[in-house]
Amino acid sequence: MSPTTETPQKSEEVCHVPIGVLGCRLLGHWNGTGGSAVLNAVTFDLWQTLIVDTPEGLGQARADRVRGMAAVLAREGHAVGGAAVDRAYETVGERLGTLWAEQRDIGSRGQVRMLLEALGLADRVPMDGPVMDALDEAYRLPILAVLPVANAGAREVLEAFSRRGLRLALICNTGRTPGSMLRLVLDRLGLKAYLRVLTFSDEVGLRKPHPEIFHRTLAALGIPPSEAAHVGDDATTDVAGARGVGMQAIHLCHPASASKHSAGAPSISGLADLSAALFGIDR
Repeated sequence: MSPTTETPQKSEEVCHVPIGVLGCRLLGHWNGTGGSAVLNAVTFDLWQTLIVDTPEGLGQARADRVRGMAAVLAREGHAVGGAAVDRAYETVGERLGTLWAEQRDIGSRGQVRMLLEALGLADRVPMDGPVMDALDEAYRLPILAVLPVANAGAREVLEAFSRRGLRLALICNTGRTPGSMLRLVLDRLGLKAYLRVLTFSDEVGLRKPHPEIFHRTLAALGIPPSEAAHVGDDATTDVAGARGVGMQAIHLCHPASASKHSAGAPSISGLADLSAALFGIDR
């Protein structure tokens, strides 16, 4: 996840997609003992896995945040212009990058506080109250103006897996947009109803690949790691994170993926291939 956008940095490496052997690799060595275990749950990454952002959406979200926060501050008599808010927004991105590298996270109000600190206004705006509420709203809401889009095959695979009786969940490293808004996005895109558990890093305070964010999600599903698989586009946060807690991992590798290498995990080029990867069937 890039600190200045919603999505991860892209790798220049090229991934390999061994579609024909995925089902065998997964089911034949599911629990690492040479036998197979029942698959009862699948967890999904969000950005570039279930949903995909657009350059237009990212650009507008940033512009709307900067403009909205500058307007709130101006109404309160703080003489800062849009250019200063934009520079502070960039500074927040750098600080978030450092925080995220430690697998920690904060919510939107914490990010707004960082921005006020960068502007030298932290001691002039109370942490609670109508001004902070207005600033937080200006920071959170822009994603709803230009929604990201559902990734190809996302709704179909969620529906198919739900029909199979699998327990489905989301494990998301949030960016500028908090989980509270991403729930609305998922609902508007018709994906939320299929997911029993929604885990967002800004609400947990931890980011993938930290094991606790996986453990909490599986505990909420009531499924042990040995009976679950995780699907995502990042070889570190998704593949290594899931494997680190004993889950199976599948790397979703496409042009917008965070990682173009799969770290030895089974790899698919699209969600339409996921059923074949897990069960050896077309859909």
